[in-house]
Amino acid sequence: MSKLWNAVDDYFNAELNADDEVMTGIPANNELREEAVTGQGKHLHLLAKIKGAASILEIGSLGGYSTLWLGKALPEEGRMASLESNAEYAQIAEDNITAAGLEDKVEVIHGPAEDTLPKLLERGYPRFDFIYIDANQQLYPEYLEAAIEMAKCGSVIITERKIEDKFEEEKNGPEMQKFIQILKDEPRINATAIQTVGTKGHDGFIMAVLD
Repeated sequence: MSKLWNAVDDYFNAELNADDEVMTGIPANNELREEAVTGQGKHLHLLAKIKGAASILEIGSLGGYSTLWLGKALPEEGRMASLESNAEYAQIAEDNITAAGLEDKVEVIHGPAEDTLPKLLERGYPRFDFIYIDANQQLYPEYLEAAIEMAKCGSVIITERKIEDKFEEEKNGPEMQKFIQILKDEPRINATAIQTVGTKGHDGFIMAVLD
């Protein structure tokens, strides 16, 4: 079955998810370029475009692949903050952002997100239209609560998450359950979870909108 998933991903990537100018600045030998194996980046790009997001927050830059797709979705006056705790990854993301010509719109902020998140408003960022969380999964509940505080009515929150984690206690089960409970109990939030299969195996994401 996994061969079929891989083949389907390869087909859609070739036909619909071509790197385009978004990825031209990322060296082919960049080990973090493996993020590009699925249409996830293009999916985020389209969601941000549909939302008409002028302000985007990303928690977890890694090599900056999703950062580039989200940055390309911004309007001319748009602004994006991408938080990354790992200094090496932050530098790679910054280099890729510069190579893609997005340095005037996208800022990589190095440091633990639990420290940098509360200071974003002080740095002049507005409350965000679109928030993407893909970082330390053990801290997802804390990141979600902070994201809600950094959002506004109509904001979209997307979370990269293995849906199966709830059922595998040895992984991130307790954190996943707490995360879902926050979404369930927060009266301003409408949310759903989507399971996916593909090159990354059994995966998924959670989508929420702040009313």
